[in-house]
Amino acid sequence: MATASKQANLFKLSCDGTSIDYSTTSISGKPLLHYDGPEGEHSFSGDEIESATTALGTEVTVTLDSVPDLHTITCTLLLPSLRLGDDDQSSFDTLAIKTTHHMTIAGPPEGAGESYESVELHGVAQAVEF
Repeated sequence: MATASKQANLFKLSCDGTSIDYSTTSISGKPLLHYDGPEGEHSFSGDEIESATTALGTEVTVTLDSVPDLHTITCTLLLPSLRLGDDDQSSFDTLAIKTTHHMTIAGPPEGAGESYESVELHGVAQAVEF
């Protein structure tokens, strides 16, 4: 008899000095994301985390750094649709894209307004009860 597969709600990813833990919900009912990497250690919850379903999958975005008249650095985690195994988990590879939005006191700088850095990640998606 087939059982309905559970939806992943906890993602633990890492590679080369960067780790990201993301849960779509928590005991408080809010999403949580913890980032540890070259930009330091950051924790986010609730409205600090933007999530959107796009052609790439689910894009989860947080702001890692914001310096007025210089830049804002965001990190967008790409989460594919996943089918969990019988043990309610699945391993997968994905990307995080760090975007630096350049700015000056006089407005957008000449040239490209954004620059990008991709971070290859490997991790595990799980279905857990909070």
